[in-house]
Amino acid sequence: MTRHRHLAFVAALISLVISVIAIAMFFIGHKWLWFGAGTAATILAIHITLFHTALGLGGLSAFGYIWRWLHSGRSADATTPDTTGRVIHWAFAYDLLVWVLTLGRERAFREKTLELAHLAPGESVLDVGCGTGSLAIAAKLCVGQTGTVNGIDASAEMIARARKKAAKAGSEVNFQTAVVETLPFSDHAFDVVLSTVMLHHLPDVARHKCIEEIRRVLKPGGRMLAVDFGGAADKRETRAGRLHNHAHFDLCDLIPTLHELGLNSIESGAMGFRDLQFIRAAS
Repeated sequence: MTRHRHLAFVAALISLVISVIAIAMFFIGHKWLWFGAGTAATILAIHITLFHTALGLGGLSAFGYIWRWLHSGRSADATTPDTTGRVIHWAFAYDLLVWVLTLGRERAFREKTLELAHLAPGESVLDVGCGTGSLAIAAKLCVGQTGTVNGIDASAEMIARARKKAAKAGSEVNFQTAVVETLPFSDHAFDVVLSTVMLHHLPDVARHKCIEEIRRVLKPGGRMLAVDFGGAADKRETRAGRLHNHAHFDLCDLIPTLHELGLNSIESGAMGFRDLQFIRAAS
C-alpha cells in the first residue's frame, strides 16, 4: 500500500508537469514548436487520465503524502516528554501555518500579545508552549538586557528551531524541551507567564495542571496572559475556529479555574484577530 501511494504521488507530479507543458504547447506550440493544438489536446487527455489514476491509487495521495510528512517529520534522536497534550513536530511548516492563519499579520499578532502583557524592562518572562520561539524572542526585546526570557515546549523540533532563530537574532533566550504539566522552574520565578494558542491542545486534567503550575512559578503580583480560541462556536468567523478541537474550547470557560487556583484581577476580551480571545490575570 505504501508503495502504491508513492507511485500515485509520482504520477500526480508527472501529471502536473504534463499539464504545464500542454498549456504551453496550446498557446505557443503552433508558432515555436513542432506541435499543434491537436497534440496539446492529446497530452491534456493523457494528463487527465494520469491524474485520475493517481486519485484511484492513493486517494488524494499528493496531499496525504505531504500531510503525513508534516506530522511525522521528526528527527531520529528527537524524544517527546511524557505529556497527555498534543505535540506538534513539524516546526518549519508550523511557522508557515501561523502566517497563513493570521493572514500574514503574524508580527502584528505578536505585538498585540506583548502589548496586552504589559512587559517592562528587567522583568522575567516564561512562554509556555513557545513553539518556534518568535514570541519569546520578541519579548526579550521588551524586557531588555536586564530582563530574562525562557521558553518551553514539549516538541524537540520546535525547540531546535527556536534556538536557531534566537542565535540568528542574537537574542539571549533560554529554550528547553519540557511539558506544561511539570514546569522545570522554582516557585515564584517569573513576573509574567505567556500562553498563546496552546491551552486548547491539552485535555482537561492536563490543562488544570498547567494553570496550577503557572500559578506556582508566578511571583506574588505576577501576571499571566493566555490567548486562545473563544466565543460561541456557531458564531466564529474562521474555519480554523470551527474545527473540532477548537470549537469545543472556549478560553473564557477557564475563568472559574483561574479563580479557584488563586489567580485574580481577571480581564478578558477579543484579541482583534477574529476568533482569538485573551485572558489576563494576576497572582
